[in-house]
Amino acid sequence: MTRAAPIPLSWPRGRSPDLDPRVIRRALRSFLAGLGFARHGVSLLLADDAALAALNSRYRGRDTPTDILSWSYRDDPAPDAPRTAAGGAPRAAAPPLLGELAVSLERVRAQAAEHGWDAQTELLRLLAHGCAHLAGYDHQTRAADRVMRDLEIELLPGVGLGG
Repeated sequence: MTRAAPIPLSWPRGRSPDLDPRVIRRALRSFLAGLGFARHGVSLLLADDAALAALNSRYRGRDTPTDILSWSYRDDPAPDAPRTAAGGAPRAAAPPLLGELAVSLERVRAQAAEHGWDAQTELLRLLAHGCAHLAGYDHQTRAADRVMRDLEIELLPGVGLGG
């Protein structure tokens, strides 16, 4: 049995007591498995608005903070095939690390307060969204947005949310 790739977490400002790294890693594994990438890992940066604004400016040309950014390492980012191939294998060859995610913990807390739930719940919701991006999904059109949102809704019960 092949082991899954690691899921490194980076907390530049120190770990947040309200966010459990074990829960975060389990959720990421669940999302990756649900997307057909059970053997892959993802690197996660948990930072602040300033760091996300700098990354957003550098990589997307937008001079503003955002809640989550993603960088896929896949060669074929289009989700044009079933999520798994015959036998449950990932649908496309991908490196052990599927990609990188960067999350603003300031945005996580603000959005959690807006929605009336805790920061851990909001973080998991954003991680489902980010993993969908890493798997090749986007929300550039209304139809693609609907597909991506439906997929996120499908992934969340695997970590005890929604349903």
